[in-house]
Amino acid sequence: MENLLTNVNEDKRERIINSALKEFSLNTFDKASTNVIVKDAAVSKGTLFHYFGSKEKLYKYLEYFSVNVISEAILKDLNWDEKDIFLRLKRIIMTKLKVFIKYPYLADFSVVVFKDKSPKDIMLIDPTLPQDLYSQIYTYNIDMTLFKEDIDISRAINIVMWTMEKYTDNLRIELDTSDSQIDFKQIEKELYVYMDILKGCFYK
Repeated sequence: MENLLTNVNEDKRERIINSALKEFSLNTFDKASTNVIVKDAAVSKGTLFHYFGSKEKLYKYLEYFSVNVISEAILKDLNWDEKDIFLRLKRIIMTKLKVFIKYPYLADFSVVVFKDKSPKDIMLIDPTLPQDLYSQIYTYNIDMTLFKEDIDISRAINIVMWTMEKYTDNLRIELDTSDSQIDFKQIEKELYVYMDILKGCFYK
């Protein structure tokens, strides 16, 4: 699956992927049009079917791509020696945002295609990835002694995780509708504000 577009130059590859992600996120599979995809990607229909063979195979590739591109970016950037869950999550958020900027319809497509799938089922789409990656992000080598002794740590981590995921979603939507240049330093400053509030609730 990962080899389908290996011989395509980067610019053409991104155009095909972004165009297909957009079309399948805006329409059901049956209504999605390969004619629209090739027009937006500025490639011929013959080129598209040369690489994928069918609309179904293109869709399956996008499923694989959606899981792989985020997971690989996290694996590449994540510092497993970082014991503070807030700093680890900050790094993950910044990594995901950079991927979403490169592929603007990736999150929308993922919501559509994975809405009825469990995290385990989603990770099985790319069996080469660590199947427990996302649970390990929130637990492996995290210093639990930083948390207050009188709270349920697992629930506290869930609250932190849900808050940061919602923040990422809101920020992604804001970036999608804005024409201004992205200020990553400002985003980081904002993240620290939210993290400080949560730290005040859960850390000693």
